[in-house]
Amino acid sequence: MDRQPACKEKGLNVAVKLFYERYGSGLPVVCLHGYPLDHSIWNPLIPLLEPKVQLILPDLRGHGRSPVPCAPYSMQDMAEDVKVLLDDLLLQKVVLIGQSMGGYIALQFARSYPDRLSGLILAASHPYPDDEEKKKNRYASIEKVRREGVKEALAGFPEKLTPILEIQDYTRKIINATSSEGVIGSLRAMAERLDGSDVLSTLGIPAAVILGKRDQFVSMQQREQMTAQFSKVQFAILENAAHMLMMEQPRQVGQLIVDFVSKIEE
Repeated sequence: MDRQPACKEKGLNVAVKLFYERYGSGLPVVCLHGYPLDHSIWNPLIPLLEPKVQLILPDLRGHGRSPVPCAPYSMQDMAEDVKVLLDDLLLQKVVLIGQSMGGYIALQFARSYPDRLSGLILAASHPYPDDEEKKKNRYASIEKVRREGVKEALAGFPEKLTPILEIQDYTRKIINATSSEGVIGSLRAMAERLDGSDVLSTLGIPAAVILGKRDQFVSMQQREQMTAQFSKVQFAILENAAHMLMMEQPRQVGQLIVDFVSKIEE
């Protein structure tokens, strides 16, 4: 059953206080999950990263244990939530890692607050906006969620995220617990997001992209376009990973993050 959202008035664009978990100490690394999941998708990385960094895992608005404002949401709204979290934790600069929709939010944060970042990683994500067909599909999904609810409307989504049955089952439980308002708000925010290519091209900080070769949401064409377009960005493409690469290949992803952070600390 959908959670009843604690709605704010529409149009106020008020940032919300995000639920988060924090582990370890040292250079702060903030990991943003994708749609329609929660912070726990990063759990396999905790034992790998906790000894190395200060790891901060928030639930985005409308997801997990964070507040559920009324839709619509925007990427800027969600970036502002992240800024409030950093301000509350007294963190001036962080490495920001975003998976899927979390990557779109990370790019919007980098556009608005570049001085708050010491590094940026996109995981199973890309900077490009939706084309017209993708937008149409997202708006159709919004209507389906309104008609059928999250559980029925997104029944087939876990199979698109990963081919691994255990991870499908895990993500299905998260999805089914996500409020319809959070799902609808996020779908619209993704449909209307800006092209982040200019942000990734002009970042004055280290940046990396980690992709799974089996990812159904990041096409081979997008992978090739990114590697050709962003010459200053580090790329890693994992042969045996799909969209949930931090759960599918945690040791590989964890080591890539450790290596990335180590260069920042030098």
